[in-house]
Amino acid sequence: MKLPALALLTSSLLLLNGCELDTGTSPAHYYDFRQGNQQWQAGFSDYPTDNATIYQLQSGLRNLPTGFTGQGFYLQGMNRSDDLFMYIKRKITGLEPATRYQLSVSVRFLTDAASDCMGVGGAPGESVYLKFGYASQEPQQSGYYLNVDKGNQSQDGSNARVIGNIASGEISCDSDKFASKIVSGSGNTPLQFTSNADGSIWVFLGTDSGFEGLTRLYYRELELRFTPL
Repeated sequence: MKLPALALLTSSLLLLNGCELDTGTSPAHYYDFRQGNQQWQAGFSDYPTDNATIYQLQSGLRNLPTGFTGQGFYLQGMNRSDDLFMYIKRKITGLEPATRYQLSVSVRFLTDAASDCMGVGGAPGESVYLKFGYASQEPQQSGYYLNVDKGNQSQDGSNARVIGNIASGEISCDSDKFASKIVSGSGNTPLQFTSNADGSIWVFLGTDSGFEGLTRLYYRELELRFTPL
C-alpha cells in the first residue's frame, strides 16, 4: 500500500533525527554538516582534468543561502561533459570484518532546481540523478571516470544505486531561491556489499548529471544504515 506523502516525510525526518533503527540493524551513522565536515571529502569525475576551469568546480563547508541558517557541504559544477559526477565520500570503520551488509541512506539537502523545467541536454532537476554507493578502496577519478562502477546518469552501477533526483516542487523555474529536500532509500535493487577485512568500507553520495548547466547543492544532513545479512 502506498504511504501518504506526510507519512513518508515523517519517516525520513525520524531517520535524519537519529531514531533507533529497526530490530536487527546496526546503529546508524548520522552526519550533520552544521558540526563540520566530519571526515567527508568532495570529489569530481567524468570530466577532462586538463580543462577543469571551465567546469567551475567548487566544494567545501559554506554558510547556507538566504532563508536558511547554519552551514552545509557545498558542491558546484558546470556539466560541460554531459556526464559530470560530483560527490562526497567518507571511509566508514567499525563494521564487522568481512561481513555482508545491505546499505541504505537518507539525505537532506538544498537545491535551486525546480520541477518540470527545461534545460540544455535535460531538465536541471529531474535529469540530475542522486546516487549513493560503496567502494572497497577510496573512490576517486582515474583517468576520466570514477574508479568504481557508479553507472551512467539514470542507470545503476554495480557499486551504486539511483535514489532520486534534485528537483523541488517548492520553487519555480525562474526563481533564484533554494528549497530543502529529503531523499531516502536503497534504490530499486538493494545495495549490498562485503566489508573489508578490517571492518571498513568507503561510501559516496553524489549527482550524476544529464543537465548541461550549472548545478549547486548544499548537503545538510545524512544518515547511513548498515544492515547485516
